[in-house]
Amino acid sequence: MEMETEETSNLTIEKNNHMDELEVVYTWEMDFNRSLLSAATILVPRATTVPSTTNGMPPWAHNSWICLFAAMLAVAIGGNAIVIWIVTAHRRMRTVTNYFLVNLSFADLMMSLLNCLFNFIYMLHSDWVFGVRYCKLSNFIANVTVAASVFTLTGISFDRYQAIVRPMRPRMSKSCSLIMIAGIWVSGMLLAIPCLLYSTTKEYRSKGTLRTACLLSWPDGLPDVSYMDFMYQVLFFIVTYAVPMMGMTFFYSAMGRVLWGSRSIGELTQRQLDSIRSKRKVVKMFILVIVIFGLCWLPYHSYFIFTHFYPSVLYMKYIQHVYLGFYWLAMANAMVNPIIYYWMNAKFRAYFRTAILCRWRDSCFRRKRTLPDSPPDCMSQSGSRSRSGFYSLTYRGTQRIKRKCSGRLAALVSGGTAPVAETAFAC
Repeated sequence: MEMETEETSNLTIEKNNHMDELEVVYTWEMDFNRSLLSAATILVPRATTVPSTTNGMPPWAHNSWICLFAAMLAVAIGGNAIVIWIVTAHRRMRTVTNYFLVNLSFADLMMSLLNCLFNFIYMLHSDWVFGVRYCKLSNFIANVTVAASVFTLTGISFDRYQAIVRPMRPRMSKSCSLIMIAGIWVSGMLLAIPCLLYSTTKEYRSKGTLRTACLLSWPDGLPDVSYMDFMYQVLFFIVTYAVPMMGMTFFYSAMGRVLWGSRSIGELTQRQLDSIRSKRKVVKMFILVIVIFGLCWLPYHSYFIFTHFYPSVLYMKYIQHVYLGFYWLAMANAMVNPIIYYWMNAKFRAYFRTAILCRWRDSCFRRKRTLPDSPPDCMSQSGSRSRSGFYSLTYRGTQRIKRKCSGRLAALVSGGTAPVAETAFAC
């Protein structure tokens, strides 16, 4: 009887120990999943009551996000590539301000190609399939390009400030601007070093499925419990958002007082009036760029600081959509800048239309010459529809377009198509 009691007691102890182990494992898994929720690029999906995809997101939402990110990436990649080509391919466009614009477009292009695309796939499926090395590289590129973008905008504001508020001082040379651009990238890399040191991948289970997370694993723990992670987020916010925005606000406020608030003594010449209008256009364009930058990135930065103090919001039903919305808005800043240049700058529009559209028309005419039985699409045919008449008409039309395109490009290079007020992009 005593032996039966002892055996029963041992079984009870073993069962209790086993249950304790299961409870520890379950608690660790829940804590780990919670840590993943607060990581910079992972949101563990929550169960939903509607038919869903494999990651818990409804099909309509899944497809909507794919369309939104695909459109944003297409415009961002294409637009920034065109900006880089226009400035580098045309000697007259190689000015100090435009060097900064090329650097800004290059940073946005890197962000779109090397980080945003992979991060979107990761956030949509909550599974990192690109390996630990690219996890480190992706997080590193993300922070470097964000820092490079905002530092470049600050450099542009300082250059414009020197030219407008302190015109008697020496202007920044091209070599000096290139040195500053190199310093911008070095500073961004130094700021992003923790991403190289602490980015890693960790496996976890979500609804019975084994997934991989890409996150920062700090020496003092995962992001939700790491004081180092919180301090890094605050430091990154201050260095790449708060301080640059305050500096640019000061620069453009001073420029606004000079361009709109001061009164000249005596009557201004037409050349002086054109110069003032040109500078005002430049300032308006860059103010819009900076305002949109601030609006795009503020929700994204605020999200991480807010969730540190209120981690319970990470368990809200629609938090994944909220984060995807903030992330899309931040990444959309890369596609907005080329649109602003095209909208607010006549010279940029002229280069785009002349260099891109005229080449398309020329290639269209070359194709039509090989198809004599079809009417030309690039121009109206008012003469004979005979084969010989079609050839001569097409040839003459092609020559006229070539002369027109060449004339526009020559006028742009010589600066004769627009007054000084219209040439803000190459100031």
